[in-house]
Amino acid sequence: MRKDAAENIIKIVRCLKEAEGGWLWIREISRRCKLHHKTVSRLIDKHLSMFIETQTMEPFNVHMIRLKPESDVNNIFRFLAIKDRIDEKAKRKKSIIEALESI
Repeated sequence: MRKDAAENIIKIVRCLKEAEGGWLWIREISRRCKLHHKTVSRLIDKHLSMFIETQTMEPFNVHMIRLKPESDVNNIFRFLAIKDRIDEKAKRKKSIIEALESI
């Protein structure tokens, strides 16, 4: 993961945490984090999908997002750091299994 992507993920997680269980939509998150809305959407889909809840508001088809109540910010950052280390080792090694064994 690139350093700027990691910094943007941290911004997004902190923004969702500051909402304190409230629902935010992608554009509101992007305004608060000063990021492009497509960047926010891509990072949430790619890295944070297991830590968020999504709800679609009809008839506008707006996706509302919040952190799952059991999600802890430190655990999210720890998971992303471990995932990044596994990805780096997998690039150097032939398989994911060898990368996991070396950790």
